[in-house]
Amino acid sequence: MLSKKLRITLPMAAAAVMTAVMPVGTAHAIDRVSCGPSDYLKVDVHYEGPSGRVDTAYCFANRGVHDFTQEWPTQKAVWVDKISTGNNRVKYYDSNGAVVTYSKNFIITFPSRPPHVDRIEIL
Repeated sequence: MLSKKLRITLPMAAAAVMTAVMPVGTAHAIDRVSCGPSDYLKVDVHYEGPSGRVDTAYCFANRGVHDFTQEWPTQKAVWVDKISTGNNRVKYYDSNGAVVTYSKNFIITFPSRPPHVDRIEIL
């Protein structure tokens, strides 16, 4: 028969182990949203369409990764003109393998030599 102290301690230890082993919360997926509040991640991009240059803006909310190469697999490149992180820490992956992390409320523009973007991630 287990002592009273052991009967109390074992369930607490099991709960602690389960808390450490089980993942916390649910997985988040990045969501494309309409560009509105400035706390969203906003990415201004352009690419070469059938009729010439196409300029567009993407806004995102929630943690996750958006892969531009999956969205436009027929495009040779999608260029970033401006990134505004809003209230998000952001990791940018370019087609040359560079990975850059930008802090919250950070704006960067690429007026003369825009980089080719592969993916962008909200951390």
